[in-house]
Amino acid sequence: MADHRSRLSPASRRPAAYGERYRGQVAVVTGASAGLGAQLCRDLAGAGATVVGLARNRERLHALAAELRATSPGFATVQCDVSDTVALQRTLDDVAAAQGRVDLLVNNAAQDPGVRLADIGEDDFRHTFDVNFFAPVAATLAVMPGMVERGHGTIVNISSDGGRLPSPGPGAYSSSKAALSAFSESTSFRLGPKGVSIHVVYPAFMATELGLSALGRGLRRPPRMTPRSVESVSRRILARAGGPSLEISVSGLIDAAMVFRQVMPRTYHRLRRNW
Repeated sequence: MADHRSRLSPASRRPAAYGERYRGQVAVVTGASAGLGAQLCRDLAGAGATVVGLARNRERLHALAAELRATSPGFATVQCDVSDTVALQRTLDDVAAAQGRVDLLVNNAAQDPGVRLADIGEDDFRHTFDVNFFAPVAATLAVMPGMVERGHGTIVNISSDGGRLPSPGPGAYSSSKAALSAFSESTSFRLGPKGVSIHVVYPAFMATELGLSALGRGLRRPPRMTPRSVESVSRRILARAGGPSLEISVSGLIDAAMVFRQVMPRTYHRLRRNW
């Protein structure tokens, strides 16, 4: 699949302007070493935030740090396997202690077991949920008390359109993302009135390593109008984070498919079975 950066107009390649929204904020991004996570770090650093990127891959984190420290001296990285929720919560506590607080948490780290239904086992499901669901839950619980005490904060959970429109397959990835969406909505009812914004993001298909590997395993290529670049998804997230909407959906076509599913469920499922 072609790199979607080539489809961006010159104007859309320029850094987005968010006013002073992120200037001086402390932001933590998981899954920061590549793809959407790395782009979010770039955009937040460019908007004046103090960014801490978490990921497993030390070499990629070092490369990202070298790239961003020239323009964002406060940028920092921490090697962390988010599936180890004890270590993840300890890392977030350390960030809050060092920086004074965490204003923005982006739970972006994700994994797909890449196993066929005929071969998948219970351990594959457990590890997928450890990364895609329990890690965001643990991270949210770690930063939530401080945000509630201060009366402000933003938590962004990167879900998947597969969580609301599952594709044929073993269902480990899609079910973990559906659980994350439900957790996000449930907690938003309680945390919103206390000044803490919760968002669940449906980013459409991105040509990241995760997305391309899914195509390589046989995932049907998404419709031409649905793929998005990591740059455009990052801009959409940061433009809407902290606003009143729970959901940040990137593709209007997928939103329309949700309506079609509700209005004509039997037809939808018949078509989806072969797509």
